[in-house]
Amino acid sequence: MDVFEVLGKLQLKEVQIEKKIQSLIEANLDPFPMDRLQKGKVLLSLIREFKMHVDADDFIQAGMRLRDLELEGLHIK
Repeated sequence: MDVFEVLGKLQLKEVQIEKKIQSLIEANLDPFPMDRLQKGKVLLSLIREFKMHVDADDFIQAGMRLRDLELEGLHIK
């Protein structure tokens, strides 16, 4: 899979995660789902780091962030 194809898929995932976080906040569940919010924030952070490394042409670090995303449970197909 090409780096830019992965980047495109991660951008879609980023939007989905942001929407999910916002819906969790708006639902204001009791007890508040802090673990799910935290996981979403970690995934967003890793996606942004991946994009930063791709922009800097540092593909080794980008690959490491992609591996971290997979370890967190986000798989790109």
